[in-house]
Amino acid sequence: MKKFEAFLNNNLLPLSAKMQNNNILGALSEGFIRTSPATIGSAFILILANFPIPAWLKWLQDMNLAPGLAAVSNASIGLMGLFAVYNIAYAYANRLGVHSQNAGLISLASYFILIPQQVVTHVNDGGKWVESTVNAVKFDYLGGQGIFVGMIVAIGITKLYSILSKKNFTIKLPASVPPMVSDSLAPTFIVTTIFLFVCAIRIAFSFTDFGDIFTFITEMISAPLNSLMANPVSMIFIQVLIAFLWFFGIHNAVLSGPLSAVTLTMMTANIDAYTNGSTLPFAMASLVYGVCGAAGNALGLVICLFFSKSARYKEMFKLGALPTIFNITEPLNFGIPTVMNPIFFLPLVLSPLVAGFVSWGLMSTILPIPYNPTAEAIPWTTPGFVKFSLIGNWQFLLIYIIITAIVALIWFPFVKVADMKELQEEMKNK
Repeated sequence: MKKFEAFLNNNLLPLSAKMQNNNILGALSEGFIRTSPATIGSAFILILANFPIPAWLKWLQDMNLAPGLAAVSNASIGLMGLFAVYNIAYAYANRLGVHSQNAGLISLASYFILIPQQVVTHVNDGGKWVESTVNAVKFDYLGGQGIFVGMIVAIGITKLYSILSKKNFTIKLPASVPPMVSDSLAPTFIVTTIFLFVCAIRIAFSFTDFGDIFTFITEMISAPLNSLMANPVSMIFIQVLIAFLWFFGIHNAVLSGPLSAVTLTMMTANIDAYTNGSTLPFAMASLVYGVCGAAGNALGLVICLFFSKSARYKEMFKLGALPTIFNITEPLNFGIPTVMNPIFFLPLVLSPLVAGFVSWGLMSTILPIPYNPTAEAIPWTTPGFVKFSLIGNWQFLLIYIIITAIVALIWFPFVKVADMKELQEEMKNK
């Protein structure tokens, strides 16, 4: 273990330092860290709004409290794309030596220019439901599905703003003009140029089959999933892909369309067969998919953080442990962060790979699971130890415990190295 930790110290830490010193990669990492107050602050309310007890959820609906709690989620995690755009642009502008607030606002406006701004709905017209187009923006583009586009916009627009600013493509105002007014008016020509450029991109995509850049990115990323068969190998591949994309800040919401098509098909087919007393067609695929865990099996990461010594990682354990137990991993992914952090790339993608194949092997040999697919429909915030017990009795719970322990071992040396680095930095700053 010590040799492996020495290898990580000698190889990954220098790589991490190089990434942080790189303007683009450092800005991405800093930008995601800056979004963490919103995700951490809302995570506990999200647990309250989705606490996996049917009677509690029904009471929230009956008391009309559910919409209010949902609004908190929509205004925080549901707007992650917006937060990412502004904060990444802000961080990148600081590194380029240009006005950071202007860069953030211009990037944010450019992001909205690219977003589809009409929604097709249905209205009752004389007793008949007819289609109607309204001017509106879907939350889909503002949250996880928009983060990747937001990263591109923030970096690209800020770089363009920097180039034009340094070429003095600005309005010259007298020295007597207050700085606040001068900073606001000086980039007028720059903003006009940037907005025309972004508008041209929007119009260009409108002439394609995709219609907009968001659909283009989503379909390009999700294309490999559309042709996958529902079997254990493909389920492992999907979870590894999700973890891989998470490293680059791409939320698994981008894959929600094709993923839902696969997982819902498996679930309904299994339930139909179960109620009819037939052989479950996708039993092993569903079980393996559930064990793999999204975002690198974050519970293993939480266990490792429990043993951390740096103040920063101790606080991340306190803030991230409870949300992670309820399957809310954004506070850890954006707060540590695991996003764009080379130290955590290997455990992030290796965890679902190992978890998938080990659980598949156990369930195929010494620990067959009495699978009850009807329990798959319970709320997504149900803690793993409860959900796995309902789905496959003590056998599946035991596999969950074994896999969690293995994943914690995978994360441990990487967390230890990162923790020691943070501890050294904290000691220097005292």
